[in-house]
Amino acid sequence: MLSARFAFHRRLAGTLLAVTLLPWGGSALAEEGGASREAPQALSPSTPAAELQSWLPAGITLHYGPLLAQLYAANQMQPMWRDNEARRDFQQQLAELALAGVQPQFARWADELTDERIQGMARDVLLSDALLGYLQYVAGVGANGESWLYGGKRYTLATPPTGLVDNWQRALHQGTLTVFIRSLAPSSPQYPAMRAALATLLGESQPWPKLPSGPTIRPGDSSPALPILREILRRSGVLSANQADEGEVYTPALVAAVKRFQRDQGLTPDGVIGPRTYAWLNVTPQLRAALLALNIQRLRILPAAMQTGIMVNIPNYSLIYYRDGKDVLASRVIVGRPSRKTPLMNSELNNVVVNPPWNVPTKLVREDIVPKAMRDPGYFDRHGYTLLSGWSSDAQVINPYMIDWNSVSARNFPYRVRQAPGASNSLGRFKFNMPSQDAIYLHDTPNHALFNQDIRALSSGCVRVNKASTLADMLLADAGWSDQRVAAALQAGNTQYVPIRQRIPVRLYYQTAWVDGDGAPQFRTDIYNYDQLAREGSRSAAQARQLFHL
Repeated sequence: MLSARFAFHRRLAGTLLAVTLLPWGGSALAEEGGASREAPQALSPSTPAAELQSWLPAGITLHYGPLLAQLYAANQMQPMWRDNEARRDFQQQLAELALAGVQPQFARWADELTDERIQGMARDVLLSDALLGYLQYVAGVGANGESWLYGGKRYTLATPPTGLVDNWQRALHQGTLTVFIRSLAPSSPQYPAMRAALATLLGESQPWPKLPSGPTIRPGDSSPALPILREILRRSGVLSANQADEGEVYTPALVAAVKRFQRDQGLTPDGVIGPRTYAWLNVTPQLRAALLALNIQRLRILPAAMQTGIMVNIPNYSLIYYRDGKDVLASRVIVGRPSRKTPLMNSELNNVVVNPPWNVPTKLVREDIVPKAMRDPGYFDRHGYTLLSGWSSDAQVINPYMIDWNSVSARNFPYRVRQAPGASNSLGRFKFNMPSQDAIYLHDTPNHALFNQDIRALSSGCVRVNKASTLADMLLADAGWSDQRVAAALQAGNTQYVPIRQRIPVRLYYQTAWVDGDGAPQFRTDIYNYDQLAREGSRSAAQARQLFHL
């Protein structure tokens, strides 16, 4: 048998080196006690593939057919999914991927695995086919997740790394397949709660009531839509099933339930049912499940736990500063509007600028300032802007009234626009610098009233921090500055660059669904249209429901 086994492994060379290392079909060398086994009759290369295909109904083709033929042949054509717990865990992870919309093939596997014709070895080999696609996804998502999970380049199926297939087969034969399958799931502590919430949403199989669009409903109003509203709130878990039916009157009990619902969607909890509240009330459990599934995948590219650093969740308009694993500051933020998105990024704060000037980015100068200045050169003085001849330290100040505005355009505008430090400076009193190819940074703002809005995608890409002064005080204290020194510097108005002794990691990320500390699923408006994948994936909700319970 030794020569036959080595001959078989040579056929796998270049495809699965690990086959030569693992006893997938039991000991290849000898029976216990030294008795040699007889070599089996050699199989032709097409026999395993043909046998695998014969297990499947007509019209279903394996994506990884050749590799699976080699794997099953090495396992004596025996089932690989006898471990029911491992099978259930994998089916649920596959359902999450199908719902997330990451790759249409995952939805096809979910569809095939819920086909009544798929039983026995057909089911076994399809599970293995799907696992190979999943292994490649898990191997690549860390490096490619920002593209795969946010509407960029889609994940393309490829042969998974030999090492991962090797680990799968080792776990299969050591009886640790469940442990291996669970190791493929996101490691974030958020995952179990999000998975449980997803399963609950999938359990909602009845049609979701549709709340017709209509006029704004305020506390005390009457509306024929309120019975439907009441049903939606009950099924959403924010209104008790025992709550008395008050007909078409918008009662205080209903208002309280709507406020809770609004908080869970990141809306201002005022109890007023306007367009955004109408829209969220009509989001089906199936789409919510898909949104959770997509955001479960996004956990894979986030740190499992932040020890020290700043996390900015763009669609939640929130900043949290962690020190030694504890959140020491939480602040509202303003992020880039859809036409000037705040990018996903990792960086490190390296200095705090007290009384920062603002060199207006060229794009903003061309798109925002020049068109206004061409109509009225006095625009520069009124907004505290200075025109400079260039970007060098000895650049000359230019009088905007001396420019022949008929000879320049926004496209070829050659001057630098600078705003002096001060109370009206667009960066406020503090700027927090970090390396960024997009010139993105955190900063204060003179207009704090905007932080009262629930949709705060208003900036040109940088992140405005509501509690910038508190953040600056903490970072400057670490740099040895006393409160008195900070106050004196602000009063003097001179620009000072203060290095941070230990750089602070900063993560700008995009999470539109999670579960809060009270166990309530949270959803946020998809301001950059990155959740289109979930909208596609929601079409697999029925199959995902079955896979969660098979």
